[in-house]
Amino acid sequence: MKRSWIGFILLLILLLGCLLVTKTMVDIHEPIESKLLQSAEVAMDGDWNRAEELFSHAENDWKDSAHFRGCFADHNPAEEIDAAFSLLQITCAAKDSVAFAGGCRSLARQVAAVGEAHELVWWNLF
Repeated sequence: MKRSWIGFILLLILLLGCLLVTKTMVDIHEPIESKLLQSAEVAMDGDWNRAEELFSHAENDWKDSAHFRGCFADHNPAEEIDAAFSLLQITCAAKDSVAFAGGCRSLARQVAAVGEAHELVWWNLF
């Protein structure tokens, strides 16, 4: 009977840990997505100072969460996102508003997909 309780407690700890990781992954990626979308909108309006600031904050947030994400997420999408951030730095420096806005929106979708892959929804179980 004692082993059953120990097993139950271990499973409960594992469940709570998984739920915490799920919530944290969503909480990490939603603000990055939001900043990238805002940066795209602001760039299309021609406010490059604000667009660069938002983009820089999004990139810093992405880099700050790299170690945590690396423990739980697939590395291929994360590497593609890293490459897209590097490409967008050049587009931002060139102040090409259409290419920058399109790249930011595409990158925002990729970042959101990384977070959504860890959401607790029934279709992620299969």
